[in-house]
Amino acid sequence: MGDARSTGWRDKSADVVLLLGPLYHLTERRERVTVLREAGRVLRPGGVLFAAAISRYASVLDGLWTHHTDDPAFQQIVERDLVDGQHRNPTGNANYFTTTYFHRPEDLEAELEEAELKVQRVCAVEGPAWLLPSLEADLQIPERRDRLFEYLRKIESEPSLRGVSAHLLGVARSRS
Repeated sequence: MGDARSTGWRDKSADVVLLLGPLYHLTERRERVTVLREAGRVLRPGGVLFAAAISRYASVLDGLWTHHTDDPAFQQIVERDLVDGQHRNPTGNANYFTTTYFHRPEDLEAELEEAELKVQRVCAVEGPAWLLPSLEADLQIPERRDRLFEYLRKIESEPSLRGVSAHLLGVARSRS
């Protein structure tokens, strides 16, 4: 247990840092940048950071897929998500997620840069595959799975498609 804004780890003590949650649970940009700077402090020279984020568009895409957008309360949640990425769920409906921040791909890249990390890439984790109605079945068929992964690798860093993924992954290196 700990706080990603102040880990207590020694300077330059890790080859790799995984941030798989803090960036979307911290709703203020300054706190997210603080976490990224802390990760950079802990990384050895040339060390790699993997930072997960939720796409700004995940809520609207999932809502259309699940028909949550039929609910006017969910529509209000999505409207705010699209404006500023600040996801709030006053309904108590667990299907509508929790208080969080949703990134645009370029915002994640900018936060990594503001934290003085050397951005390698920001890519789509699932890409548009999470919207395929037959995804679970397709993954069980080796030929379809292999073809799907081949295409996803080709488009995972395409700027015009990154936001279609529910999750983003920022990859950066320490500068020192």
